[in-house]
Amino acid sequence: MKRFVFVALIIVGLMLLLGGVLVVLGPYLEPRIIPGVWIWDDAVGGLTTVAAPAALTEPDLWITFLGPDGQHWTLAAEELGLSLAPAPTLVQAYQLGHTEEGVAALMARLALLHEGVVLPPVLAWDRAQAVAQLHALAAQIESVPQDADLRFENGELVLTAACTGRRLNVEAALTQLEPLLRLPGSREIALLVEELPPQTDDAEATQALDVAQRILTESLKLLLRNPHEGDPGPWTLSVDSLAQMLTIYVDAGQIEIGLDEVALQEFLLPLAKALHQEPLNARFHFDETTRQLTPVQASQIGRELDLPATVARINEQLRAGQHQVSLVLRETAPAYPATATAEELSIMELVAVGESYFGGSSSARDHNIRLGASQFDGIIIGPGETFSFNEFLGEVTLEEGYDESYVIVGDRTLLGVGGGICQVATTAFRVAFYSGCEIVERWPHAYRVGYYELGGYGPGFDATIYSPLLDFRFVNDYPTPLLIETAVQPATARLQFLFYGQADGREVEQIGPTWGEPEPPGPPVYEYDPELPVGTVEKLENSHAGLRAVLERVVRDAGGNIWHEDRFQSHFVPWVARYRYGPGFTPPPGAEIVGGEP
Repeated sequence: MKRFVFVALIIVGLMLLLGGVLVVLGPYLEPRIIPGVWIWDDAVGGLTTVAAPAALTEPDLWITFLGPDGQHWTLAAEELGLSLAPAPTLVQAYQLGHTEEGVAALMARLALLHEGVVLPPVLAWDRAQAVAQLHALAAQIESVPQDADLRFENGELVLTAACTGRRLNVEAALTQLEPLLRLPGSREIALLVEELPPQTDDAEATQALDVAQRILTESLKLLLRNPHEGDPGPWTLSVDSLAQMLTIYVDAGQIEIGLDEVALQEFLLPLAKALHQEPLNARFHFDETTRQLTPVQASQIGRELDLPATVARINEQLRAGQHQVSLVLRETAPAYPATATAEELSIMELVAVGESYFGGSSSARDHNIRLGASQFDGIIIGPGETFSFNEFLGEVTLEEGYDESYVIVGDRTLLGVGGGICQVATTAFRVAFYSGCEIVERWPHAYRVGYYELGGYGPGFDATIYSPLLDFRFVNDYPTPLLIETAVQPATARLQFLFYGQADGREVEQIGPTWGEPEPPGPPVYEYDPELPVGTVEKLENSHAGLRAVLERVVRDAGGNIWHEDRFQSHFVPWVARYRYGPGFTPPPGAEIVGGEP
């Protein structure tokens, strides 16, 4: 018992002595880190906060990254963006033994002297630098997957095998790395490398090779399923042509084999033009007694080549090994089939009439008028459609049945095919005028033509055409279709255009025509012709005085509002008389002589 008390007294004494020493050393320790404090392997106890930073060393930390195929990379802490932060580290060290007071401070300092303490440093981590290092490793690890490939080279199909790629999972590596940065020493991280499979594998490429070989086994023959009489075809694409058009591409991970769609469409375009047939509308007459339509010309269904569907069918059947393929034709229905009724088309009554007279015309001119007018008989102009005289007239040639008669060419009246067609155009202009339809193109004649003033029509109520430069056009601005009928009364030499439809209450006011003073023609022209008999003279053209005329029109709707206001102006130029004379004839004084007798 006495021995125990003795020992205790010694310990207490020593502690009191040490405490006294510490108390005495208090002013000395105040600016210093308490002895016994370490920052990892660095002793900083007894150093002032000013001197302590020099004692700190960067963390001795190494990370080895293990990659595939035995690859490995060892990086130091600083390479991974890790560095020691001196200020917060030393603040943490200084606080030990300094934050307590009195006996508590004395006990804390005694404990540090006796036992010591090792603190982890406060570290700063530049994560972006670590990411950059991992991407640098990725560049050495990663590879792009190679798809199995099939291509056509130098006339041969070449197959390339597929190859798996790989990719470093950088985020997974960062997740593994971060906790290891808090401990000194060396550590290892097995990198997570993911495989990247190719989109197309060898089996798919081999299958595509079989398809390509099937396509190139023989020529392709294109046929019409139900050909019409006179249709062209069949058409053939040789194996060489197929090879040139062959295209191989990857779509949604699948190797697709077929003929290039653009090249195939270019091949099919001439076929499409050859096979195209416009639908033909029926033509009708309106029976005013029964108020029914009677077809006078049947309708005809049109057709056109469906290019996208044909291209798809060719590729589909070629892949299946079929080398005889039917073209895809699409029927196009006429707007007005022969089954259309007056009720369906709202053709209920006579809307307008236009007429002209051609008495005294030559037989050729009479024939051309009748033939030209027949081109317009029975046609239907839908609401909103623009009527073109030239479009419906078609070709005016001897082959189409027209005769030669006098026509105006430049400043001459000469024999030409189709003389008299302007009589038809003038009559069409008049019915359009009286119907109140919008007239969008009308041309006057070069000089006054007597035919167009027969029946009391004044000068300027005419229209001329010269395809394709001059046309007569109007718009059907009725809400319903207009049916055009033409009629010729031989006894009175009268040509009529009749519009049937449904009246909408519009009213047409004609103003004029009015005209000014005649413009006298110049002196007659005499042209020398050495082939004529001696003393002979022939009259080629009569003279015509010039004139300026104006025809106006006001169209009002059912409510009396003005719908159209038109002013049709005509300038008929003076037209000189022309003669042809032979040797020995002397033209009268004042005449213009062309190519006089030598």
